[in-house]
Amino acid sequence: MSRMRAFACLVLLATTGLLVPATAAVAATKLTANITCDAETGAITTWASGTLLTPGTAPTSVTVEFQRRSGVRVTVATSTSVPPLAQPFTVRTTTTSAGDVTATGYTGSFSPATSLFYRETLLVTFKNASSGATYTTREATCDYDQRTTVALTCDPTVDTVTAAVAGINGNAGASSGAGRPTRVGYHIVQIVQSTPDSPRFRGESLGGGWDVQHRLSQAADGTWADIGYVRTVTSNPYYYAEEVTVGVSDAYGTVVGSGTAKCTLIDGSLTPAAHPA
Repeated sequence: MSRMRAFACLVLLATTGLLVPATAAVAATKLTANITCDAETGAITTWASGTLLTPGTAPTSVTVEFQRRSGVRVTVATSTSVPPLAQPFTVRTTTTSAGDVTATGYTGSFSPATSLFYRETLLVTFKNASSGATYTTREATCDYDQRTTVALTCDPTVDTVTAAVAGINGNAGASSGAGRPTRVGYHIVQIVQSTPDSPRFRGESLGGGWDVQHRLSQAADGTWADIGYVRTVTSNPYYYAEEVTVGVSDAYGTVVGSGTAKCTLIDGSLTPAAHPA
């Protein structure tokens, strides 16, 4: 892979609707929606926080709407959809003088003992409480997965990055095939710094598709494994790392497994023998 190719997928992310100018970006706190699915207790918790308005704006009354958009639960016998909330869970609050907003959303629960996979997607909408006008929205997803393992291995001795994923209980799910893994996709992020005094770039493809996608072959007991890709870095950057997000889909395109991994291949601040794998 040439250095030119390493930068070919560089993207610049822009946020629309957020009323924080570039001059205030240093002081701003990233506005996020958050959801957790506790692997031990099964508790689902949602909240939102960050800078919504320009710092120095007079405290403003806002409504924060939390809505479950979708979800899926896979057990040994079934795959079922988690329905959207019919109405959003609404919180009214006031921004601070720094333009920050904090709100706690809905709570829920799932069964970690019986769920081989559980996913819930949250949409948070920020609105002016007086006019009802929407400032912006944010999304977040939580995953609980008992059957998918993702590995990303950086080998500095041969300058390769290898992504692989394995799974168990691949025969679990509905008799129609819903909930049963059939395809695996890889979304790849490359982090590159050419020289010690140059900026570090993060390159990835946007648009919701997978960079690499394979059909799965399962053994009789439902186990499976897939080598997603092996990349050889032939350039000589000061720093090179990768991150990978994996999604496992059933025959209907529903995500029924997921995971992430990352590794650093080259770090010029370390001696060659100390490069982490």
